[in-house]
Amino acid sequence: MTIKIDQYTDAFTHHVYQQIDPKVRVTFTPSQVTAIENAIRASRPYQKHPIDMRGVIPLYFLRVYFVLLMGRDKRSQTRNKEEFRRKKAAMGSALASMYAVICMMLPVLLLVLYTIKAVVGIDFFEGIHLSDFLGWGY
Repeated sequence: MTIKIDQYTDAFTHHVYQQIDPKVRVTFTPSQVTAIENAIRASRPYQKHPIDMRGVIPLYFLRVYFVLLMGRDKRSQTRNKEEFRRKKAAMGSALASMYAVICMMLPVLLLVLYTIKAVVGIDFFEGIHLSDFLGWGY
């Protein structure tokens, strides 16, 4: 089954359809081709714009193209979703960073507190010291 470019098939749909392996493309039924075309059209990356100006400016050794598209902004829902995802990612990154800092600082803090306790002479459990557990006992 082949796809025919006509007034209902845009170039993008044709291009995507042509990217399918020819051996697989031949096995499609007409209803499958129609379903594929409809799916591609529904998710195409562009829409018609009220102002769509495209052109090429030829320079001496270079050709530069330009595109001017204008129309109503329909991306607010997408933008809100992306902003929400960015905030979630930033929050997750901040939590992971705080966890890592706490994990690195906790042993240092405990060592400082133990040193202060030892210097002041506070003995929570009489006769039992950290040096006994670490094998530093005399």
